[in-house]
Amino acid sequence: RGNGWFLNLPKPVIKLMGLVPETSNVQLKISSKILYVKEISPENPDFEKYLVRKLSRKNSSWGLYMPNPVLELLEINPGIDSINVEVENNILKVKRAEK
Repeated sequence: RGNGWFLNLPKPVIKLMGLVPETSNVQLKISSKILYVKEISPENPDFEKYLVRKLSRKNSSWGLYMPNPVLELLEINPGIDSINVEVENNILKVKRAEK
């Protein structure tokens, strides 16, 4: 999709994260080449400080669109790399899989 990457989130993953796809905002945070995605409320006093996204609809699925700079920070090349995805305590963790 353009200059980025669409990460499809299956319904069970969205449920594990406690998200409502139509209304939830998610915070994207990168630390040690791992992307952390969790719900954030507009009432959160730090809302404006974070990279915040809404889930996007693609066909009958929901997911996250991430621009290339995010991929570069994660050192992921979507054309050749695989990713590991994990949900823990309502937080989605995405990182490049070991080769």
